[in-house]
This record gives sequence, structure tokens and C-alpha cells, in this order.
Amino acid sequence: MSKQRKRNTDSGNVGSWLTTYGDLMTNLLCFFVLLFSMATVDTQKYEQLVRSLRASSIGGFSGSGSSYRNIVGKSILTVNFVNPDDTGEKRVDNKRYIEKTDEIIIDDREKIIMEKFQQAETQLRKEIEALNLTDVVEIVEENEFLLIRLSDEILFEPGSAEILESGKNILKTLGEPLVALDNEILVQGHTDTVPINTPLFPSNWELSTKRATNVVLFLIDSLKIEPSRLTATGNGEFKPIADNSTVEGRRRNRRIELTILKKN
Repeated sequence: MSKQRKRNTDSGNVGSWLTTYGDLMTNLLCFFVLLFSMATVDTQKYEQLVRSLRASSIGGFSGSGSSYRNIVGKSILTVNFVNPDDTGEKRVDNKRYIEKTDEIIIDDREKIIMEKFQQAETQLRKEIEALNLTDVVEIVEENEFLLIRLSDEILFEPGSAEILESGKNILKTLGEPLVALDNEILVQGHTDTVPINTPLFPSNWELSTKRATNVVLFLIDSLKIEPSRLTATGNGEFKPIADNSTVEGRRRNRRIELTILKKN
């Protein structure tokens, strides 16, 4: 009888030991599966994470632009743990991807600026069509700038630099989409080759320069555009876009041009 009890006791001890061992193996398996999942980088999810970081960073520095300069030199370091390559061999790459935070933020800031720029251009084209000004106002887009070309007949009387009331309304309507931008604006006055000689304007140099200056002053006073963004220049008759020997050519050459730089 005692031998039977001993065998029963030994059998119970063996069962308890196997249960504990099985639990240990299960826990170790879960642990290594977890390590493997942490070491394997999903490229799509990784890119989503980077984009999220960029979006949150630019959101925090969307003000004047001076704040983000305080973090220049700090880095975002992403570590790639032990990943198998195509041959099945394990390799360690502790600095797989490094980007400086200033580069990330500036890149996204430029994208936002370009989006605002495109929105302003779209609004400008709509306003020109709505005002039926397509014959006297032209938009020319280049890689580095956007050019708004206005015929002088909608802004000035012949030989005068005073802006007409109707011209002020046009400038205000076309200038409003530019208010939201931070881009520099170059305002240039141009004339034809017909000479002028008055007390106010001894030559076309003075006339073209005064016209450009008055447009700049109007944009500052009426639309509150920052003066540091604006520059006025006069070119006289020396930068024609058409033949001055024809009436139509001279009409086209008498103009005001607003050049909005895409990058400051």
C-alpha cells in the first residue's frame, strides 16, 4: 500500500513540473515573438510616422517662422534594429535614417508657402475673368515668379501718374489675394517710346518710376501690405514687350508689372 501511495505522489509531482515547464516555454515564445515584431520595421507605417512627425512639427512652428530656428542642429535619429536582409543574414544598421529637424520643418514650410501661392494665383485668375479684364490684365507664370501685367489705360490718364478711381478698385481687387502671402513683390513701370517733357516728368524715366511708386503706396495704404515686401522701379521705354512702331505695340508697352517672387 505504501508503495502505491509513493507512486501516486511521484506521478503528481511529474505533472506539476511539466505544467510549469510548459508555461515557461509559452512565455519565452511570446517574448521572442514580441522582440521579432519590434525589430521588423514596416516601411509604410514608418513613412506614415515620419509624415505625422513633420505635420506636428510644422503645426507648432506655423507662426512668424522665427521659432523653428531655435531648434536648428537637433536631430531626429531613427534606429533600425537587427533586420534580416534579402539573403537571410542579420545585419545591424544603427544609423539608417537621419534627418535634421530644421530640414524637415523648412521643407514642409516651403510646401505650405507654395500651396498658398497657388491659391492666390487661382483667385487672381478668377477675379480677372469676373471683372472682364482679360484684354488688359495678363498673368504670366515662370519658374521663379508670377507676373501680373496691367495696361496703363486702366490705371492712369495719358502722361499722368495719379491712379484713377476705377484703377484703385481694380488694384484693390487684384491685390487682396496677395495680402496673405509673405513673398516679395517688385512693381515696375514701363512706357512706350513717345517722349514726354513736362515740369513733373522731364522724361519717361520719371513717369514710369512715379507710376510704380504710386502703385506701391496704394498697396501699402489700402491693403496694408508690409512695405518691406515691396520695391518700386521705373524702366522708361527701355524694356519693351512689343514693337513701338505700331499703335498696338505702344499700347502693350505702356504698362505696370507686379512680379511676385515664389521664393524670398
